[in-house]
Amino acid sequence: MDKRKWAIVLCISLFAVLALCCGNALRGQILFSMRADADLAQESLRWTMIGAIGSWAGSVFGALALIISLFAFWLPQRVKIEVSISCGFTIGEENESIGFYNIRVKNTGMRPVTVENVYLHFGPKENGDIFIGLLNWGTFFQALNPTLPKRVEQGTSFDYYLDKDRLDTELSKLGERRNLPHDSPLKIRVDEVIKGGKYYKTAWTLRSFIE
Repeated sequence: MDKRKWAIVLCISLFAVLALCCGNALRGQILFSMRADADLAQESLRWTMIGAIGSWAGSVFGALALIISLFAFWLPQRVKIEVSISCGFTIGEENESIGFYNIRVKNTGMRPVTVENVYLHFGPKENGDIFIGLLNWGTFFQALNPTLPKRVEQGTSFDYYLDKDRLDTELSKLGERRNLPHDSPLKIRVDEVIKGGKYYKTAWTLRSFIE
């Protein structure tokens, strides 16, 4: 649960405790104000008020328990994914050095997820996305990458490798064709079966690939 949701639950809990304390204080005040020589009808009314306050306090705690139960049910159902990108080198079939970019998609939630597609994106959303599957066609990494859709269990991840030289060349052409600034931020879009498409921010820009 993120900080905002924890704050909401904490505020609701504090409100319920405060309301209960106020109710108990009021009930105690009514109880101690009773006198032995008081009118029977008046005392009956006071006891009725005490019972009503007790019922009200019970309702507050019941509502609080319901809210906490709903949070407990909802949290495990959330789709939570983390995405990162890194750069590295490996040895090819002819002992040559091959540069690559690695996109890692990790399931940090409490339920399995199914990733359908992954895209690269630069600048505003209207610029369109770049499907990573097309970038690897015929490269050394094509056979190493998982087939999408890909099921990702809780706490696990998968890596998708992109040929560095090819991606740098393609992004350089894309930047010129769309007149993209070199500081255009990179976002990685992940399409998940339940959550749909979501863009994840990175610290990378177009300059990271073409300079």
